[in-house]
Amino acid sequence: MRRIRIKTLKKKMKNNEILEKYLSKRKKLVKRFSLATILLILIVFLLTLVDRKNEVIAQISIEGIINNPVKTLKELKKIKDSPNVKALLVKVNSPGGTFVSSKDLYDKIKEIGNEIPVVTFMREMATSGGYLVSLASQKIFSSSGTITGSIGVILQTAEVTKLLEKIGIKPIVIKSGDLKATPNPIEIFDNSDENYLKEIIRVMQEEFLEIVKDNRRVNENTISKISDGRIFTGNQAVKLNLVDAVGSETDAIEWLKNEANLDDNV
Repeated sequence: MRRIRIKTLKKKMKNNEILEKYLSKRKKLVKRFSLATILLILIVFLLTLVDRKNEVIAQISIEGIINNPVKTLKELKKIKDSPNVKALLVKVNSPGGTFVSSKDLYDKIKEIGNEIPVVTFMREMATSGGYLVSLASQKIFSSSGTITGSIGVILQTAEVTKLLEKIGIKPIVIKSGDLKATPNPIEIFDNSDENYLKEIIRVMQEEFLEIVKDNRRVNENTISKISDGRIFTGNQAVKLNLVDAVGSETDAIEWLKNEANLDDNV
C-alpha cells in the first residue's frame, strides 16, 4: 500500500514538473509574441511617419492654346501612378483649344479624381476648352476677375474665290464627294456646306453642354444662358454655379489639405 502511495506521489510530482515546464514555456512564448507584436506595431508606426513625410500635393499647369498636349498627359500619368501623390492642384490659364485635346485632358484629370482630391484654380482666363478641362475637378476656384465661360465650339474659315478670280487664278479641285475637304477656302461655300458644318458643330456643342450638366448643378435657364458662348467674370460664374468659389491658390490648396486629410507640412 505504501509503495502504491509513493508511486502515485512520484507520478504527481512528475506531472507537476511537466505542467510547470509547459507553463514556463508558454509564458516565454507569450512574452516573445508580445514583444514581436509591439515591435511590429512600432515598425508600422515608423513606416507610417516616413510615408507621411513623403506625401505631396502635385501641381500641373494648363497654359496657352490647348493642342496635342502629349507632355501634359504624360505628366498626369506619372501623377496618377505615384503612391506619394495624395492630391492634385490644376492651374488653368488658357483661352481653350481643340475639343479633342481639351477632352483628353478632362478625361485624364477625371480619372485621377476618382482616386484623390483634385481642385482647379483659374487664373486670368479659363474659357472654352480651358473651362472644359476645369470641369474635371471636384472643386473650382477662380479670382474675381477671371474670365471664364465661352462654352461652345467654333469653326473658322474664309472663302477667297473672288480674290483668286481678280488676280487671274482659277482653282482646280478634284474630289470624291461634294463634302470632301469642306470648308475649302478656294471653293464656293454654299448653303448645303453651311448646314452640314452647323450640324457637326451642334453635335459637339451638345457634348460640351452634357459635360457641364454632369459636373455642375445647373438648371435649364443657366444652360440656355451659357450655351450662346458668352464669357463671365469669376463673380458671375459663381452665381451661375459654373465656379464654386472666388478665392486664391492658397484657398485651393487648403481645400485639398482638408479633403485629403493632409497636415500643414505636406
